[in-house]
Amino acid sequence: MIQPSRKPMGWERRYRELIELAKTMPAFPEPYRDEAHEVAGCEATVWLYLDCQDTQHITVRFDSVSRIVKGLLALIQAELDGHSAATVAHFDIDELFASYGLTQQLTPSRTNGLYNVSKVLKQRVAQYA
Repeated sequence: MIQPSRKPMGWERRYRELIELAKTMPAFPEPYRDEAHEVAGCEATVWLYLDCQDTQHITVRFDSVSRIVKGLLALIQAELDGHSAATVAHFDIDELFASYGLTQQLTPSRTNGLYNVSKVLKQRVAQYA
């Protein structure tokens, strides 16, 4: 996966970078593209797959029908995939988005959906932390 830039840049450039980042995500496991793995409360459909067999190295996978949302999910996935359940459980989405200069760039509905993704992610991994 390509590493996104944390350098300040305009929204149009960041938007293109996120779309390119989304294209580099590991494939989402097709059997988990179902209602049980769908994250409710998002405008665009989002799926979340977690493999918590090794609590020190959680596998985090996302997918979405929206290219920009998928790019934003790629940022979260890149930050958390392979880390411990405890790290995932204490993930701070505000800090992540601030570090990429996205805090003021996201629409309220997109921000709310991503907060919901973060909340569901933490809830699902909490029992392993």
